[in-house]
Amino acid sequence: MPIRSAHVGIGAANAYVFLDDVLPRAIKKYGGVDPDALRKAALDTDIPEGGTMLGYGVKFYGEGEQYAGQNARSFPVVLQYIDDKSYVVWPKSQMQRETELPLPAGTTYSYK
Repeated sequence: MPIRSAHVGIGAANAYVFLDDVLPRAIKKYGGVDPDALRKAALDTDIPEGGTMLGYGVKFYGEGEQYAGQNARSFPVVLQYIDDKSYVVWPKSQMQRETELPLPAGTTYSYK
């Protein structure tokens, strides 16, 4: 099976959080889907790490904070290809296997 772009999964996971968590709250608690209701509903979102399809959590920085509107529980993920398969090797909470360092001799980025 060919490797698909991770962006497909990222888009689907983020859409799910919006449709399952933010949108229903905007309608029920804030009375609609106007930008202000959606913003307030998004700021109420509190999903712990591991609570989304891709393993990150969701909690947005609020008004007046340095990173207002950004997800405080998102993080980058480092993949390592070993034997033609990709594995998450960082962060530890998402790790599928230990990182192979230095890289095995003969691989593209090894220094041997």
